[in-house]
Amino acid sequence: MEFLKKHYEKIVLCVVLLGLAAAAVWMHLALQGVREKILPPPPPPRNFAPVVPMDLSTDEVALAQLTNPPPIILSGAHNLFNPVLWKRDPNGTLLKILKTGPDALSVTSITELYTIIAYDHASGGGSGVFVMSIQEHCDTNRPPRKKFESIKVNEKPKSGLYIIRGIKGAPDDPAELELEITATGDTVAVTKDKPYERVDSHVADMRYDPERKNLLQQHVGDTITLDREMYKIVEITSNAVRVESARTKVTEIKWNRTP
Repeated sequence: MEFLKKHYEKIVLCVVLLGLAAAAVWMHLALQGVREKILPPPPPPRNFAPVVPMDLSTDEVALAQLTNPPPIILSGAHNLFNPVLWKRDPNGTLLKILKTGPDALSVTSITELYTIIAYDHASGGGSGVFVMSIQEHCDTNRPPRKKFESIKVNEKPKSGLYIIRGIKGAPDDPAELELEITATGDTVAVTKDKPYERVDSHVADMRYDPERKNLLQQHVGDTITLDREMYKIVEITSNAVRVESARTKVTEIKWNRTP
């Protein structure tokens, strides 16, 4: 007992050291067991060839057609929903008529109609009277239909189209007349070689194929008959004709200038 009392601390220290040594041996053995259980690292990846994308162009076209279907056309040249009209001409030939009425009209020509005011001559003798030639709504491609009138400066002529406001040159044979156009108030100069011209209206030639007839020299306000129905020409411009039916429906027919 005396020995234990003297060496108590040493004995405790030895026991602790032995415990630590045993723990170290146990940990070493435990680590070896864990290492045996750990799987080895995977091998490095191999270099594969790049993946070639699939050709989906056919599928993409089909998908586009499904998502954007073409519109259904119930009119036109086919006859599934549109029966064709057949007519017999005077010669007995059957004609297939796809269009009738104003839709079948075609404009073959449009001619501008002019108003022309020209200085013809002076009466002479210093009377101050000037002879003017007038053409209203005339076709320049046809022989002119002139009418003449005598007028003095600042007088209003019978035609009412103009007033002579001044002259340049000799009073008995001036080189130029200064005219005031009544409709517009514009001042223009005219000579014997340079008349005043203004487009006032138009005249149209048209063709109606369902009846094989030509409609020539048609003016605004004229009435035409298409398949026994009356139409009125309400406007003619430089590139179109507009006709109105009894049902107040206006149809515009464009003029294709290409022969």
